[in-house]
Amino acid sequence: MKHRLSVIIAAHNEASTIGPLVRHLLQWHRKPEVIVVANGCRDGTARIAKLAGARVLRFDDKLGPDVGRAIGLSIARGDIFLVLDADILVRPAQLEPFVRAVERGVDVALNRYPFPDTKQFHHPTAIAKNALNIFADRSDLRAASLTAVPHALSRQAVNALGPLAFCVPAVAQARALCRSDLRVELAGRVHVGRLNRHRGAAHTKEMRRLIIGDCLEGMSVIIEERGNRAGFTDLGRRRDLAWQDAFLPPSTADVAVIIPTQGERNLPKVIRACSRSNIDHIRLVLNGTDDVQSDDYKGMENVQVDYYRHPVGHDVGRAIGCQQVDSEKYFFTDSDIPLKQEDVTPFLDALDDGVHLALNRLDSVLAKARQTDPPSIVKRFLNIALGRSDLGVSSLTAVPHAIRGEVLREIGADSLAVPPWRRSKPSCLDFAWKRCIRWT
Repeated sequence: MKHRLSVIIAAHNEASTIGPLVRHLLQWHRKPEVIVVANGCRDGTARIAKLAGARVLRFDDKLGPDVGRAIGLSIARGDIFLVLDADILVRPAQLEPFVRAVERGVDVALNRYPFPDTKQFHHPTAIAKNALNIFADRSDLRAASLTAVPHALSRQAVNALGPLAFCVPAVAQARALCRSDLRVELAGRVHVGRLNRHRGAAHTKEMRRLIIGDCLEGMSVIIEERGNRAGFTDLGRRRDLAWQDAFLPPSTADVAVIIPTQGERNLPKVIRACSRSNIDHIRLVLNGTDDVQSDDYKGMENVQVDYYRHPVGHDVGRAIGCQQVDSEKYFFTDSDIPLKQEDVTPFLDALDDGVHLALNRLDSVLAKARQTDPPSIVKRFLNIALGRSDLGVSSLTAVPHAIRGEVLREIGADSLAVPPWRRSKPSCLDFAWKRCIRWT
């Protein structure tokens, strides 16, 4: 069966490239219908595209990103839709894999760009796109996105999602990934980073914020469709033990160390390192084991233990420990990490200097080339979305880190049970994130 191909191109002041692009496409053996949505043009783009043989829709006003593509999709006559940019000249041979993918049953055929071994892979917008795919449980797609061209769509996909969904490509992608009747796959490999026209720093910054916002909106669609954790495990986390708002801490301290443990062999070393760092309270949250010998901390008046017969789940021990002691400064670590005194001191010094949250500087020990796993990408994206790209992959998920008591009282100790999550009156935490966090 022969599939009629429609090529959709949104254009704003692209007189220098639109003519050659349209002529190039019309010489393709597939003989596509070429639709140019010229919007807000002041340079003859519409006239040139029409003379070259395109079907042209003209709007006097600028439509904004992606709306022109959605309009083009709504009027296209084909069974396969190929979306391009007006300023990128891509050879038909490079476009063939996208069309062929749809011909063999794929509904959304994405560009494999950016490639993992390039700097573009770690660009903030690529991180956002990658995170969106991870949240949809499609990490295999990496940073491939409907935000980027070229990509191809089946008529079934456009009909199922509706052309207007493509006004925000990340939303269309999220909806497609949440449907079992639509196939989303990688297709061709076009290095658009080498072909894109540079439009200046201001435009680049504006587009970066747009794409990150679009991806956040797409993530909200996934949560709406699949629930608060989008189907990802909570790994036995006993939130009921952490969320005890009426809990009155029986202990007070200037500096408290919280150490969840299941009897790891490095626990004695961790206790010794902390006890030498001017720390007046060490709280062990022993859960899921009775294998810790009291000899590990015998005779140490500043060590107290909370016992739980069953595992309390990931990170919940930190929340429980904080609820047991009221402190001006909290230091968090795990019992399987053999810390030394010099590892602890910088975090506490940072709090003395007025820092609210002191995070471990993970980017200094984990090169970007190795930060291609889903957890690293998601942690980096969270910081980008919060306007703190300088934090890299540093996170409250990772230890060691330290928090001032005033922040913890504001956000609630129970929020530590899920480190990336917070419940708070926004004023204090926004101040902490935006102005005072330093990483050590």
